[in-house]
Amino acid sequence: MKKKPFVTLEKLREIEAKYPTPFHLYDEKGIRENAKALKEAFSWNKGFKEFFAVKATPNPYLIQILQEYGCGCDCSSMTELMMAKAIGCKQGDIMFSSNDTPEEEFRYADEIGGIINLDDITHIESVERAVGRIPKTISCRYNPGGIFKISNDIMDNPGDSKYGMTTDQIFQAFRILKDKGAENFGIHAFLASNTVTNEYYPMLAKEMFELAVRLQKETGAKISFINLSGGIGIPYSPDQTPNDIGVIGEGVRKVYEEVLVPAGMGDVAIYTELGRFMMGPYGCLVTKAIHEKHTHKEYIGVDACAVNLMRPAMYGAYHHITVMERKTGLVIIFMM
Repeated sequence: MKKKPFVTLEKLREIEAKYPTPFHLYDEKGIRENAKALKEAFSWNKGFKEFFAVKATPNPYLIQILQEYGCGCDCSSMTELMMAKAIGCKQGDIMFSSNDTPEEEFRYADEIGGIINLDDITHIESVERAVGRIPKTISCRYNPGGIFKISNDIMDNPGDSKYGMTTDQIFQAFRILKDKGAENFGIHAFLASNTVTNEYYPMLAKEMFELAVRLQKETGAKISFINLSGGIGIPYSPDQTPNDIGVIGEGVRKVYEEVLVPAGMGDVAIYTELGRFMMGPYGCLVTKAIHEKHTHKEYIGVDACAVNLMRPAMYGAYHHITVMERKTGLVIIFMM
């Protein structure tokens, strides 16, 4: 995949004259086209909704663009909940997926119409204390444990993750929640991060759909939605091939018709909560080279730092760099 700047040098000079480097720049056209493609890929599911992972890019102006395509917000903190409310999210537009959660955050999420996604079975009591009841619509996060492996050797071990309930716990949680008045149930899982393959989501979907059939049959709880979470990644290096969201959506549809429809669950809504897939390819950091250093290695010093783009400092991650103009030192570092 070629990393081509979405802005011309002339436009960049114009922006830089008004807003000195470093600054972030986003491709609105690209964001809109991607949001539309995601919506079309899952248009076969009547209840489909993308809950954008606010933590990925907590910029209200960008999130408002996604709202135009029916996207809601996936929040994991009080601040993110407050942002979602401030940009106009209504009942059913917010998914609150958190862990080690203060009870006042459960209370606030319920007050603004958020769907609470329980990370742990002990959170049932926390929600009941905070809200004064169990919400009619509620979700539980699932962790199957073991190694999750797909054919291109992308591996993850959900058992090493602190997120989600065990199989036994989620069955127990559904029975308790149903007894306490919950009527509409959802399940959620996040098993692998930033996969650059079209196979991950359909494979995750199959595991989740089979679990949903068992849960509804054995507990009598009505499964209203299944949240496939994130995990659809982006190609950071130029030699990687980007995911095809149309192929991914079709793969999930096939599994849906194989597993859920025969079980009489063809009305279950599919939710996603994508983050970097929605914004990563459409943002960049614009900085300026200000020094050269020639010692044991060659260094170029820029006027940006880890505050502006933290990921490389944390992970040593690859981010493609484009030199826009050598004489002024203008450099674009791709966020993806």
